[in-house]
Amino acid sequence: MNKVIVIAAVIFFMNFAPRVFANQIVPGGQLEAMAVTEVENLLAAKGETRRREITLLRSLADINLPNGVIDIKISVPSAMVNYTGVTPVKARIFVGGRIYRDVNFVVVVKVFDFALVANHDLRIETPVTEADFRLDEISVDGRTEYIQDAQEIVGLVPHRVIRAGSPISANYFQQPVAVSSNSPVRIIVRYKGIEASAKGITLTRGRIGEIIKVKNETSKKVLSAKVIDSGTVEVIM
Repeated sequence: MNKVIVIAAVIFFMNFAPRVFANQIVPGGQLEAMAVTEVENLLAAKGETRRREITLLRSLADINLPNGVIDIKISVPSAMVNYTGVTPVKARIFVGGRIYRDVNFVVVVKVFDFALVANHDLRIETPVTEADFRLDEISVDGRTEYIQDAQEIVGLVPHRVIRAGSPISANYFQQPVAVSSNSPVRIIVRYKGIEASAKGITLTRGRIGEIIKVKNETSKKVLSAKVIDSGTVEVIM
């Protein structure tokens, strides 16, 4: 049965390094608490302060040891905490200064933060509004930067379907299409501080900031230009 380690136990064992045990028995619960402490130390070292839960996949049994001074060293072999899978932990038990036994087990770490989630399915190329989202607590993956302020994405469009309840990352959105193919635009040309403009026609569609092909209506020359807005493109010579 999964066992969630209580935070109070973590605090109690934070600075406790066992050396001598009654009847030479190492309680499984103490090993569990020491493992949590080690994981907490790794999280603190990377500046992680968000709420989290640390769960062992299985409870540890008490361990009977022979006579001698006992020392236990806990380590995370990978030196990294996995937010979405399991994190292997090792307890190395010494008796009388010699390695007596290694105990390998795994923990599941879940870290929580507040982020926007979709109120309903969001369709591709449909501009989003504040009403499309709500702020909720989610389990993070340690890699994705989730959005907490809807103003960062209002007016943008999803480039993939986003299902209701999904947390929101800026990577899921892009600028809407600003100009369609075969649309009239004003071509601005800048060269060595001099600016000129001409009428043109788009040959491809594009979003703000993208480079598209346009044709100068007068010279019939095809140029590469950056989309500025729905009616303007810019050529930088």
